[in-house]
Amino acid sequence: MSIDPVPPAAAWPARRLRAGSPALKVLAIVLLTVAFLLPVFLVYDVIGEREDRYREVVAEIGGSWGGPQRVIGPILVVPFRVPSEPRADGTPLPPLERQLVILPDRYMVEAKAAPETRKRGLFEAVVYTVDLALSGQFLIGDAAALAGPQATIDWSAATLYVGVADPRSIREGASLRWGDRDLPFQPGAPGELGQRLGAGMTLRVPGLSAAAAATAIPFATTLRLNGSQRLDFLPLGRSTRVTAASNWPDPSFDGAFLPVRSSIGPQGFTAEWELSYFGRGYPQAWVGGEGDYLSSVSASAFGVRFFQPVSAYQQTERSAKYGMLFIVFTFTLFFLFEAVARLRIHVFQYGLVGLSLCLFYLLLLSFAEQIGFAAAYGVGAAAVVAQIVLYCRPVLGTWKRSLVLGALLAILYGALYALMQLEDLALLLGTLGLFLALSGVMYVTRRIDWYAATPGGADADLAAPAALAVRGQPPVS
Repeated sequence: MSIDPVPPAAAWPARRLRAGSPALKVLAIVLLTVAFLLPVFLVYDVIGEREDRYREVVAEIGGSWGGPQRVIGPILVVPFRVPSEPRADGTPLPPLERQLVILPDRYMVEAKAAPETRKRGLFEAVVYTVDLALSGQFLIGDAAALAGPQATIDWSAATLYVGVADPRSIREGASLRWGDRDLPFQPGAPGELGQRLGAGMTLRVPGLSAAAAATAIPFATTLRLNGSQRLDFLPLGRSTRVTAASNWPDPSFDGAFLPVRSSIGPQGFTAEWELSYFGRGYPQAWVGGEGDYLSSVSASAFGVRFFQPVSAYQQTERSAKYGMLFIVFTFTLFFLFEAVARLRIHVFQYGLVGLSLCLFYLLLLSFAEQIGFAAAYGVGAAAVVAQIVLYCRPVLGTWKRSLVLGALLAILYGALYALMQLEDLALLLGTLGLFLALSGVMYVTRRIDWYAATPGGADADLAAPAALAVRGQPPVS
């Protein structure tokens, strides 16, 4: 009688990975789950492509109506000349042309913005019309001393500059009251200010002299501008006060300074800034070209962004980040049905259900562009849950199991939507939800004999040592 050779102990784990074993099935499910990273990434690409197109349309609308606006000035520019050093041979050189840049001593801005949405195809952007009232006073004082004792100041050529980020959108405001005179603006900007801060308007300041510079000179002007997305101001005064009001219910205050007082409600907002020149990085007057003060001026901007609540693209992208969680959760439920109810579900059937879960995000994106995110989420979730329930009825064997799966998926979709509405608590509640879900799986599977969980799985393996004992061979432990 021949005796079969006893396989080495290392061969027993390999036997348990044969077709139909739980370990092999788990491995196949894990590999399938990893493979679904590809369609999830493809969904990300589609979302990013549509969001890029949305941004392009917003920029196009802003380009036609008026871009993000920044109110600059008024700033007083006074030219002067200083003697040049002669050449080495004593030949004199023409004097150097320089400029005094002088900011207002007191500076007040009142802004009343009326936003609206403009649509182009499926996309919309926020635009606004703002009425501005600029007022204050200049106190030139000792600023002229910055030119130096040998300087010749040309007071008659002094200009006042008022700039905006997008001068094409200036609708009204062609004059400024300087002292007791109304002076008309002309388009253009003087030298470095126009290049660094933006185009705008200038006017010649008549009657300015060293004697007049010793007294405060009041100014006031009004402007009407078109703009989009945001409105910024600069703290140009020794003391600056800015008030802004609008009927837009979702403002976002940002920049170098936040308002000292603000009120936000369904009917709009009001905000007030009160600033001192100690909180910025540039003086009240300087000589143009000495020190990079204009960079500090730009960096000190503050204002309000006409914030649009999270767009459908951002919300869809946030939803898609949970795509793998949905796939893992559903595949886990399938495997539990296999283990507890002794069902046989093919990997291909797992794959079809996974594709259905991935398709949800394309449904969500396409419907959100038409009917809004909330309604699209409900339509997409209902469609996918119904599709999976109907498909899984013959797969799981009974309507009860299929409906249980559908109910759990519906709860998961509902929980995800709730998490996206609670941004501050999303991480905490999401983590607690995952902990409870894992606890539930552990509780349900605590008594399962995984070696015998799948038909044809472990019985033959467990019988192998007994068969060897019958043949007179010791069992391998």
